[in-house]
Amino acid sequence: MRIQPSLRDEESPRWLFLPALKRRAKLRLPLRGTATTNNLLNSTTIELPQSMTPINGLGNGIEAAIAAMRREFSGNDWLLNEHWPLNEPHVRLMVMDLLAHFPPSRNVRLLDVGCANGYMSFIFSQLGYDVTGVDMSELPHRDAMFARAGINFVRANLNDANPFEHLDPASFDIVIIAQVIEHVLNHPLGLLRQLTDAMRPGGAMILTTPNPANVMNAVRTMRGRSMLWGTQDFIDEPKFGESGMISQADIHYREYTRDEIYHMFEGAGLRVELSRYLPFGSTRGQSAWKQLAKNNPLTRKLMTRRLFASNHYFLARKAR
Repeated sequence: MRIQPSLRDEESPRWLFLPALKRRAKLRLPLRGTATTNNLLNSTTIELPQSMTPINGLGNGIEAAIAAMRREFSGNDWLLNEHWPLNEPHVRLMVMDLLAHFPPSRNVRLLDVGCANGYMSFIFSQLGYDVTGVDMSELPHRDAMFARAGINFVRANLNDANPFEHLDPASFDIVIIAQVIEHVLNHPLGLLRQLTDAMRPGGAMILTTPNPANVMNAVRTMRGRSMLWGTQDFIDEPKFGESGMISQADIHYREYTRDEIYHMFEGAGLRVELSRYLPFGSTRGQSAWKQLAKNNPLTRKLMTRRLFASNHYFLARKAR
């Protein structure tokens, strides 16, 4: 259910940076990270924060896994030039947080919920984890890539009453549910409870989702614009089909505040160990002022505060 950000998601609030820069994106950058620029109009280099420095020499493995992903998706311009630059800092943060808890091993099982085209599943598989992807869609390229890489796949509609009935209890060490919970209409808490049941004791869940409690959304509301992605589709499309509730990946049914996400974790029996506010990365296709805004140290620091951040990042654990 990870799909292309809407124009709203990629907008940066120009008015925040006036007059110095002449006045949102939905993907995620590390909290304490600093950004440096190398010919900002053409490319961007983002430094890893201290919490993301390579552990036990695994940095080269991370770079090799990312390079393998880029080769695998070499014909997918949208992924490599738009989606990946926006999401790369967040994926790197996930990798380093998980490496700190679970060194890669084929005995460490990872569940990628809403895996879409499978690029994140592929990266974690390349790192050495035993990966299972879950999604509603049937994608021939992804399925062929999964078969070559030894990645398992489970087809599931996350809006079904019991989407994970085929998963064994206490069978996964890691669950990643990135930019997915906002697409769940039926029972978000029930979904997290089922995922918790599938986690082994001591297992970790990483959840990312949009942060609606920010200044940009306040401005959108004052300008008479919707805060949610896909509102017209929500109005136009039915929610139930002949086979039950639909899975509509391009609609945000609900975006959650920090306290509401804590409520979900507590209701699912998970303990939050880490909570961050994160912005998106930047792409070469964005305007010069947007690249400057996203890579200016001051404005990037602002974007890790709730009022200016576009995303939540949570790491929660199941009791041993």
